[in-house]
Amino acid sequence: MRWRIYRITWVILETHPGRLPMKKSARRARHACAGIERMICPNQHLLTIGIMKGVSSLEIYSAFHDDVQAIFRSRLLTQILLALGDGKKSLSDLRDVTGSSSQALIPKIRQLEALHYVESVRGDYALTPIGRLVEPEIERLVALMGTFQRHRMFWVEREIESIPLEFQRELKHLYNAEVIRGVEEDIFAVYSSFFTILKNASRIHGVSSIMSPVHANAIKEVVMDGKSVELVVPQELARGLTGEPYSTILECLLERHDFEIYVSSLPIRLGMTVTDEYLSLGLYKRDTGTYDTATDLVSTSSAAVAWGERLFQYYKANARALHAPPE
Repeated sequence: MRWRIYRITWVILETHPGRLPMKKSARRARHACAGIERMICPNQHLLTIGIMKGVSSLEIYSAFHDDVQAIFRSRLLTQILLALGDGKKSLSDLRDVTGSSSQALIPKIRQLEALHYVESVRGDYALTPIGRLVEPEIERLVALMGTFQRHRMFWVEREIESIPLEFQRELKHLYNAEVIRGVEEDIFAVYSSFFTILKNASRIHGVSSIMSPVHANAIKEVVMDGKSVELVVPQELARGLTGEPYSTILECLLERHDFEIYVSSLPIRLGMTVTDEYLSLGLYKRDTGTYDTATDLVSTSSAAVAWGERLFQYYKANARALHAPPE
Protein backbone atom coordinates (compact mmCIF):
# COMPACT_ATOMS: atom_id res chain seq x y z
CA MET A 1 0.00 0.00 0.00
CA ARG A 2 2.86 2.39 0.71
CA TRP A 3 4.17 1.86 -2.80
CA ARG A 4 0.82 2.79 -4.30
CA ILE A 5 0.53 5.94 -2.20
CA TYR A 6 4.05 6.95 -3.20
CA ARG A 7 3.34 6.48 -6.89
CA ILE A 8 0.15 8.53 -6.74
CA THR A 9 1.92 11.29 -4.82
CA TRP A 10 4.72 11.32 -7.43
CA VAL A 11 2.26 11.66 -10.25
CA ILE A 12 0.48 14.55 -8.53
CA LEU A 13 3.75 16.38 -8.03
CA GLU A 14 4.84 15.81 -11.63
CA THR A 15 1.46 16.86 -12.95
CA HIS A 16 1.76 20.09 -10.92
CA PRO A 17 5.43 20.99 -11.23
CA GLY A 18 4.82 24.41 -9.76
CA ARG A 19 4.84 22.78 -6.33
CA LEU A 20 8.49 21.85 -6.68
CA PRO A 21 11.51 24.19 -6.83
CA MET A 22 12.40 24.53 -10.50
CA LYS A 23 15.51 25.74 -12.23
CA LYS A 24 15.21 28.31 -15.00
CA SER A 25 15.96 25.71 -17.71
CA ALA A 26 13.31 23.39 -16.27
CA ARG A 27 10.74 26.19 -16.37
CA ARG A 28 11.55 26.80 -20.04
CA ALA A 29 11.22 23.10 -20.83
CA ARG A 30 7.93 22.98 -18.92
CA HIS A 31 6.60 25.87 -21.01
CA ALA A 32 7.65 24.19 -24.26
CA CYS A 33 6.01 20.93 -23.26
CA ALA A 34 2.74 22.39 -22.02
CA GLY A 35 -0.26 20.30 -23.01
CA ILE A 36 1.06 16.84 -22.08
CA GLU A 37 -1.32 15.00 -19.74
CA ARG A 38 -0.58 11.99 -17.56
CA MET A 39 -2.84 9.40 -15.99
CA ILE A 40 -2.73 6.34 -13.73
CA CYS A 41 -4.08 3.04 -15.04
CA PRO A 42 -5.72 0.53 -12.70
CA ASN A 43 -2.55 -1.60 -12.72
CA GLN A 44 -0.60 1.43 -11.45
CA HIS A 45 1.50 1.82 -14.63
CA LEU A 46 2.20 5.41 -15.53
CA LEU A 47 1.19 6.30 -19.09
CA THR A 48 2.04 9.49 -20.91
CA ILE A 49 -0.62 10.56 -23.35
CA GLY A 50 0.93 12.79 -25.99
CA ILE A 51 -1.59 15.47 -26.78
CA MET A 52 1.10 18.01 -27.49
CA LYS A 53 -0.39 21.25 -28.63
CA GLY A 54 1.13 22.93 -31.67
CA VAL A 55 4.47 24.44 -30.66
CA SER A 56 6.17 26.94 -32.96
CA SER A 57 9.88 27.00 -33.71
CA LEU A 58 10.09 30.32 -31.86
CA GLU A 59 8.69 28.73 -28.71
CA ILE A 60 11.14 25.84 -28.97
CA TYR A 61 13.98 28.31 -29.50
CA SER A 62 12.91 30.30 -26.44
CA ALA A 63 13.03 27.12 -24.38
CA PHE A 64 16.42 25.89 -25.60
CA HIS A 65 18.15 28.93 -27.07
CA ASP A 66 21.23 28.52 -24.86
CA ASP A 67 22.03 25.14 -26.44
CA VAL A 68 21.25 26.36 -29.95
CA GLN A 69 23.33 29.52 -29.60
CA ALA A 70 26.22 27.61 -28.08
CA ILE A 71 26.82 25.79 -31.38
CA PHE A 72 26.74 28.83 -33.63
CA ARG A 73 28.40 31.23 -31.21
CA SER A 74 31.55 29.13 -31.07
CA ARG A 75 33.72 28.61 -34.15
CA LEU A 76 35.31 25.53 -32.59
CA LEU A 77 32.03 23.83 -31.65
CA THR A 78 30.80 24.17 -35.23
CA GLN A 79 34.12 23.07 -36.73
CA ILE A 80 34.32 20.00 -34.50
CA LEU A 81 30.82 18.89 -35.45
CA LEU A 82 31.44 19.44 -39.16
CA ALA A 83 34.78 17.62 -38.99
CA LEU A 84 33.22 14.61 -37.24
CA GLY A 85 30.51 14.55 -39.91
CA ASP A 86 33.13 12.90 -42.14
CA GLY A 87 33.87 10.21 -39.53
CA LYS A 88 35.65 9.75 -36.24
CA LYS A 89 38.75 11.83 -35.57
CA SER A 90 41.60 11.80 -33.09
CA LEU A 91 42.50 14.87 -31.09
CA SER A 92 45.48 15.30 -33.40
CA ASP A 93 43.14 15.20 -36.44
CA LEU A 94 40.93 17.86 -34.89
CA ARG A 95 43.96 20.05 -34.22
CA ASP A 96 44.91 19.84 -37.89
CA VAL A 97 41.37 20.51 -39.13
CA THR A 98 40.62 23.45 -36.84
CA GLY A 99 44.10 24.90 -36.49
CA SER A 100 43.58 25.07 -32.73
CA SER A 101 45.52 23.69 -29.77
CA SER A 102 44.49 20.78 -27.58
CA GLN A 103 43.97 23.22 -24.71
CA ALA A 104 41.38 25.07 -26.77
CA LEU A 105 39.74 21.94 -28.21
CA ILE A 106 39.27 19.79 -25.12
CA PRO A 107 36.81 22.11 -23.27
CA LYS A 108 34.74 22.37 -26.46
CA ILE A 109 34.74 18.61 -26.89
CA ARG A 110 33.58 18.22 -23.30
CA GLN A 111 30.78 20.70 -24.00
CA LEU A 112 29.64 18.67 -27.01
CA GLU A 113 29.84 15.49 -24.92
CA ALA A 114 27.60 17.12 -22.31
CA LEU A 115 25.09 17.87 -25.08
CA HIS A 116 25.36 14.21 -26.18
CA TYR A 117 26.45 15.18 -29.69
CA VAL A 118 29.97 13.74 -29.39
CA GLU A 119 31.41 10.70 -27.63
CA SER A 120 34.81 9.11 -27.14
CA VAL A 121 35.32 5.88 -29.08
CA ARG A 122 38.55 3.98 -28.36
CA GLY A 123 40.61 7.12 -27.99
CA ASP A 124 39.00 8.95 -30.91
CA TYR A 125 35.98 11.22 -31.05
CA ALA A 126 32.80 10.50 -33.01
CA LEU A 127 29.27 11.78 -33.35
CA THR A 128 26.61 10.12 -31.22
CA PRO A 129 23.35 8.97 -32.87
CA ILE A 130 21.87 12.36 -31.93
CA GLY A 131 24.95 14.14 -33.26
CA ARG A 132 24.63 12.31 -36.58
CA LEU A 133 21.15 13.80 -36.93
CA VAL A 134 22.12 17.33 -35.89
CA GLU A 135 25.37 17.68 -37.86
CA PRO A 136 23.90 17.37 -41.40
CA GLU A 137 21.43 20.18 -40.62
CA ILE A 138 24.27 22.43 -39.47
CA GLU A 139 26.34 21.47 -42.51
CA ARG A 140 23.43 22.29 -44.83
CA LEU A 141 22.90 25.71 -43.24
CA VAL A 142 26.61 26.56 -43.41
CA ALA A 143 26.83 25.51 -47.08
CA LEU A 144 23.62 27.33 -48.03
CA MET A 145 24.68 30.58 -46.37
CA GLY A 146 28.12 30.24 -47.95
CA THR A 147 26.55 29.82 -51.39
CA PHE A 148 24.52 33.01 -51.02
CA GLN A 149 27.38 35.03 -49.55
CA ARG A 150 29.95 33.93 -52.15
CA HIS A 151 27.93 35.51 -54.98
CA ARG A 152 25.64 37.66 -52.89
CA MET A 153 24.53 40.15 -55.53
CA PHE A 154 23.73 37.45 -58.07
CA TRP A 155 21.20 35.90 -55.69
CA VAL A 156 19.93 39.16 -54.20
CA GLU A 157 19.17 40.71 -57.57
CA ARG A 158 17.45 37.70 -59.15
CA GLU A 159 14.20 35.76 -58.77
CA ILE A 160 15.32 32.81 -56.69
CA GLU A 161 11.65 31.94 -56.24
CA SER A 162 11.53 31.00 -59.95
CA ILE A 163 13.42 27.84 -58.96
CA PRO A 164 11.06 25.15 -57.59
CA LEU A 165 11.11 25.15 -53.80
CA GLU A 166 12.59 21.69 -53.36
CA PHE A 167 15.53 22.76 -55.53
CA GLN A 168 15.92 26.08 -53.74
CA ARG A 169 16.62 24.05 -50.62
CA GLU A 170 19.50 22.34 -52.45
CA LEU A 171 21.21 25.49 -53.73
CA LYS A 172 24.18 24.67 -51.50
CA HIS A 173 25.36 22.45 -54.35
CA LEU A 174 26.09 25.58 -56.40
CA TYR A 175 28.69 26.91 -53.96
CA ASN A 176 31.60 26.30 -56.36
CA ALA A 177 29.87 28.01 -59.30
CA GLU A 178 31.30 31.11 -60.95
CA VAL A 179 29.39 34.12 -62.26
CA ILE A 180 29.90 34.77 -65.98
CA ARG A 181 28.98 38.33 -66.78
CA GLY A 182 29.02 40.28 -70.01
CA VAL A 183 31.06 43.44 -69.50
CA GLU A 184 32.16 46.27 -71.74
CA GLU A 185 35.39 44.46 -72.57
CA ASP A 186 33.53 41.25 -73.44
CA ILE A 187 29.83 41.80 -73.99
CA PHE A 188 29.44 38.30 -75.43
CA ALA A 189 30.93 36.46 -72.42
CA VAL A 190 27.68 34.62 -71.62
CA TYR A 191 27.16 33.55 -75.25
CA SER A 192 30.78 32.41 -75.52
CA SER A 193 30.37 30.36 -72.36
CA PHE A 194 27.16 28.81 -73.74
CA PHE A 195 28.86 27.80 -77.01
CA THR A 196 31.84 26.34 -75.13
CA ILE A 197 29.51 24.25 -72.96
CA LEU A 198 27.69 22.90 -76.02
CA LYS A 199 30.93 22.17 -77.87
CA ASN A 200 32.43 20.17 -75.00
CA ALA A 201 29.26 18.21 -74.20
CA SER A 202 28.38 14.69 -75.24
CA ARG A 203 24.73 15.17 -74.26
CA ILE A 204 22.76 18.33 -73.55
CA HIS A 205 19.65 18.87 -71.43
CA GLY A 206 18.02 22.28 -71.28
CA VAL A 207 15.13 24.04 -69.60
CA SER A 208 14.31 27.54 -70.81
CA SER A 209 11.61 30.15 -70.98
CA ILE A 210 13.52 32.16 -73.58
CA MET A 211 14.91 31.52 -77.07
CA SER A 212 16.86 33.56 -79.60
CA PRO A 213 17.94 32.83 -83.17
CA VAL A 214 21.53 32.58 -81.90
CA HIS A 215 20.58 29.92 -79.35
CA ALA A 216 18.40 28.05 -81.85
CA ASN A 217 21.14 27.86 -84.45
CA ALA A 218 23.71 26.79 -81.85
CA ILE A 219 21.42 23.94 -80.80
CA LYS A 220 20.86 22.94 -84.43
CA GLU A 221 24.60 22.84 -85.02
CA VAL A 222 25.35 20.49 -82.14
CA VAL A 223 22.45 18.19 -83.06
CA MET A 224 23.77 17.98 -86.63
CA ASP A 225 27.14 17.02 -85.11
CA GLY A 226 25.42 13.97 -83.59
CA LYS A 227 25.04 15.15 -80.01
CA SER A 228 21.92 14.24 -78.06
CA VAL A 229 19.79 17.24 -77.09
CA GLU A 230 16.61 17.39 -75.00
CA LEU A 231 14.80 20.64 -74.25
CA VAL A 232 11.88 21.51 -71.98
CA VAL A 233 10.03 24.76 -72.70
CA PRO A 234 6.86 26.38 -71.32
CA GLN A 235 3.68 26.54 -73.38
CA GLU A 236 4.14 30.24 -74.12
CA LEU A 237 7.55 29.66 -75.69
CA ALA A 238 6.28 26.64 -77.63
CA ARG A 239 3.67 28.87 -79.24
CA GLY A 240 6.38 31.39 -80.06
CA LEU A 241 8.31 28.78 -82.02
CA THR A 242 5.70 28.89 -84.79
CA GLY A 243 7.37 31.94 -86.30
CA GLU A 244 10.55 32.14 -88.36
CA PRO A 245 13.33 31.30 -88.08
CA TYR A 246 12.29 28.90 -85.32
CA SER A 247 9.68 26.88 -87.20
CA THR A 248 12.14 25.95 -89.97
CA ILE A 249 14.88 25.03 -87.49
CA LEU A 250 12.45 23.04 -85.34
CA GLU A 251 11.04 21.16 -88.33
CA CYS A 252 14.56 20.12 -89.27
CA LEU A 253 15.47 19.08 -85.71
CA LEU A 254 12.32 17.02 -85.14
CA GLU A 255 13.39 14.73 -87.98
CA ARG A 256 16.45 13.75 -85.96
CA HIS A 257 16.36 10.83 -83.53
CA ASP A 258 18.83 12.54 -81.19
CA PHE A 259 16.65 15.61 -80.57
CA GLU A 260 13.57 15.89 -78.34
CA ILE A 261 11.60 18.92 -77.22
CA TYR A 262 9.00 18.84 -74.45
CA VAL A 263 6.29 21.32 -73.54
CA SER A 264 5.91 21.74 -69.78
CA SER A 265 2.60 22.02 -67.98
CA LEU A 266 4.45 23.90 -65.23
CA PRO A 267 5.44 27.57 -65.41
CA ILE A 268 9.11 28.12 -66.24
CA ARG A 269 11.00 31.33 -65.47
CA LEU A 270 14.65 30.42 -65.84
CA GLY A 271 17.20 29.26 -68.36
CA MET A 272 19.36 26.23 -67.61
CA THR A 273 21.71 24.04 -69.60
CA VAL A 274 23.16 20.91 -68.02
CA THR A 275 25.54 18.55 -69.74
CA ASP A 276 27.71 15.66 -68.61
CA GLU A 277 30.28 18.19 -67.34
CA TYR A 278 28.66 21.63 -67.02
CA LEU A 279 25.78 23.47 -65.43
CA SER A 280 24.76 26.93 -66.63
CA LEU A 281 21.92 28.77 -64.89
CA GLY A 282 20.29 32.09 -65.76
CA LEU A 283 17.48 33.84 -63.87
CA TYR A 284 15.12 36.80 -64.16
CA LYS A 285 15.96 40.14 -62.55
CA ARG A 286 13.97 41.01 -59.46
CA ASP A 287 13.68 44.72 -60.19
CA THR A 288 12.52 44.52 -63.83
CA GLY A 289 11.11 41.01 -64.15
CA THR A 290 13.12 40.53 -67.35
CA TYR A 291 15.48 37.66 -68.10
CA ASP A 292 19.12 38.58 -67.51
CA THR A 293 20.84 37.59 -70.75
CA ALA A 294 24.12 39.15 -69.60
CA THR A 295 24.75 36.99 -66.51
CA ASP A 296 24.93 33.23 -65.93
CA LEU A 297 26.05 31.05 -63.06
CA VAL A 298 28.33 28.29 -64.37
CA SER A 299 29.76 25.27 -62.57
CA THR A 300 31.70 22.11 -63.38
CA SER A 301 31.14 20.67 -59.89
CA SER A 302 29.67 17.17 -59.99
CA ALA A 303 27.21 18.17 -57.25
CA ALA A 304 26.03 21.17 -59.28
CA VAL A 305 25.70 19.09 -62.45
CA ALA A 306 23.68 16.47 -60.55
CA TRP A 307 21.44 19.25 -59.16
CA GLY A 308 20.85 20.56 -62.66
CA GLU A 309 20.04 17.10 -64.00
CA ARG A 310 17.48 16.55 -61.24
CA LEU A 311 15.90 19.91 -62.09
CA PHE A 312 15.72 18.96 -65.76
CA GLN A 313 14.08 15.63 -64.95
CA TYR A 314 11.60 17.43 -62.68
CA TYR A 315 10.39 19.59 -65.55
CA LYS A 316 10.54 16.74 -68.08
CA ALA A 317 8.32 14.58 -65.86
CA ASN A 318 5.66 17.28 -66.09
CA ALA A 319 5.88 17.79 -69.85
CA ARG A 320 4.69 16.18 -73.08
CA ALA A 321 6.82 15.51 -76.11
CA LEU A 322 6.34 17.78 -79.11
CA HIS A 323 6.45 15.70 -82.31
CA ALA A 324 5.62 18.47 -84.77
CA PRO A 325 6.10 22.23 -84.88
CA PRO A 326 3.25 23.93 -83.02
CA GLU A 327 0.65 25.53 -85.24
